[in-house]
Amino acid sequence: MSRSEFEYDICQREYDGSWQVVAKLSSVRLGETERDNVRQKLRTDYMKWSVIFVSESEESCRKWVDSQWDNLVKLGIPYEVA
Repeated sequence: MSRSEFEYDICQREYDGSWQVVAKLSSVRLGETERDNVRQKLRTDYMKWSVIFVSESEESCRKWVDSQWDNLVKLGIPYEVA
């Protein structure tokens, strides 16, 4: 998955001025949906926008995304049953 395919945004919160990283992540990889239920086709994996990091500056959010890129991409891959 390339940087252009992974969906995330860095935005400023209105109520306190902090910066946050929000990303579209797999519910199975976040632990909200059980893998076994998806395997048995009782549930489906869905993509969910989640706040994953909060900081005082936009620059520190960008540094965090760069340092955690591999982990973020893994969380952003939908779970599929082979």
